[in-house]
Amino acid sequence: MNFIKQLINMQFWRTYNNKVYNTGEVNKLGFSINDPSYIPPEYLEQQNFVILRTCFGVGDWGIISAFPRKLKQIYPDCKVTVPSPKLLKEMFGSLEKNWSSWDDPFQVVHTVFDNNPYVDEFVDSFEGDVFNDHYRIYDETDNDPLLQQMMRFWGIDDRHFDDIEPELYWTDAEKKLGDTIIKEHCGGEFGTLLLSNRYKGTDNELIQRKLDEYDLPMFYWTSEMDSGLVFKKALDMRHIDIRIQLYIKSKATFNVGNQCGVNDTIANYAPTYTIPKNPGRLKENYVRSQIYIKIGNAVEQNAD
Repeated sequence: MNFIKQLINMQFWRTYNNKVYNTGEVNKLGFSINDPSYIPPEYLEQQNFVILRTCFGVGDWGIISAFPRKLKQIYPDCKVTVPSPKLLKEMFGSLEKNWSSWDDPFQVVHTVFDNNPYVDEFVDSFEGDVFNDHYRIYDETDNDPLLQQMMRFWGIDDRHFDDIEPELYWTDAEKKLGDTIIKEHCGGEFGTLLLSNRYKGTDNELIQRKLDEYDLPMFYWTSEMDSGLVFKKALDMRHIDIRIQLYIKSKATFNVGNQCGVNDTIANYAPTYTIPKNPGRLKENYVRSQIYIKIGNAVEQNAD
């Protein structure tokens, strides 16, 4: 009996008229590909789409950041909106402390979707059902990116799954500032290093191997001032705006670090070597363009 209780430990949330409702406890969010449920056709017919996550870090939004573009490709006349920080705080304010790494996690939606030409508006409210990220169809046999699971629920067929890597859109001013910072602190090629507060230092040898292989000046952000790693320091990015950090990473020769949302979000722009949180099963956080370093024998590999 206790074992069964441990398995059933997640709530499936319905989001309706700006409210969150617990519809029951489940041992896995979504629906199996062997017993799927799909979005109501009448919702698709309206073509007024709200993209809603129930997690609020950069990577949480970043891994589904291609969704507005994919929806516009499939439904050229649709309207695509994302919730404003105000709406997210009203709906999920009690969860804010779960993203303590961010001063205001509900502002992250702007970090990911600002200047996105496929997003029509940030909205303060919605009417009726919005099908959040709990509505997904998963395949237990494969590493299955979350966006792919969500698109299945939306009835989108497999031919649209080949171009769903995270994407960002910077303003000309942001690009100019990022390029200026790069030029001021590096004369040519460079890399970036990111060690989040979840990293315990147990895989420094694998990261050091990448640092030595490229032997480039590094823009870096490390939760501990002394990471134990040896590298050429270009600039500590701790006090740089997060969107500018992401732009700098997109221009790097390579990125390396432990798995976290910032590197997940820019992996498609430059080779990004990552120590996975769970090397045995990447699950829905899997990003195809990211190069995951296998913990057991230090062999780098894409999860394909």
